Amino acid sequence: MKNKFALIFLACLFFSATAKGDQESNIKLSVGAGAITQNSIYQSEDKYETFPLAAINLRYDNFYINYDEIGYDLYSEDGMKLGLMGKVHLGYDSDDLKDEYEAMEDRDFDFHLGLKTTYNYENFKFVTFATGDISGKSDGVTLGFEGSTRYSLISRRLYFIPAAGITYVDGDFVDYFYGVKGSEAVSGGINGGSEYRGAGDVIYGLKGTFSYIYNRDLSFQWINGVKLYGGNINNSPIVRKDYSVYTGLIVTYRFL
Repeated sequence: MKNKFALIFLACLFFSATAKGDQESNIKLSVGAGAITQNSIYQSEDKYETFPLAAINLRYDNFYINYDEIGYDLYSEDGMKLGLMGKVHLGYDSDDLKDEYEAMEDRDFDFHLGLKTTYNYENFKFVTFATGDISGKSDGVTLGFEGSTRYSLISRRLYFIPAAGITYVDGDFVDYFYGVKGSEAVSGGINGGSEYRGAGDVIYGLKGTFSYIYNRDLSFQWINGVKLYGGNINNSPIVRKDYSVYTGLIVTYRFL
């Protein structure tokens, strides 16, 4: 599957670039730094974790990098965009789990490629996506939808952006990130010595972002959100909570 996703991605990229021709290039770049604090849904030693965040926003013609996502717009007209996207899903370090789960192996990040549509209507934005892992780690598939809007609060300097979404993750995704292998279960006595393999499930998300534009180049984002995990994920013996709450602050400076 991973080779099919990669070939489709490269083929679409080639034909889109060829069709683009000699149009004038346009580049935009902003870089930010910040930190996010969240509770871990895993059976970890620390209930809460704080990690630094590097925020890179780059757009060069149809190509873009936006935080944890890269993409290429194949079509853009009248508020509608269709494009390719790549996204990383983070795993976990087994050393961070409680001692009784020391038999668990690390889960490295995987990398997904897929298609994404974006539709903008006035202050509303609607996004759908379908991706598949090409790294060979999870071999998982995700399908998702998110809707958001934008409210101006103080003379076009302070904005509030609420968003809500739902993501379906298939059984391979659940097995890799939340499952327990038979060897891990037997070695560590986890789940009564039995493996845990979850079926596909959904993850719900709610997010609220306050964005303050200090001047033309400098801005601040305060991000707050919650993710709710379905029963096939929550029932895993290595999962402690069926939700994750997070908050973070990012300072961004635009160079180009």
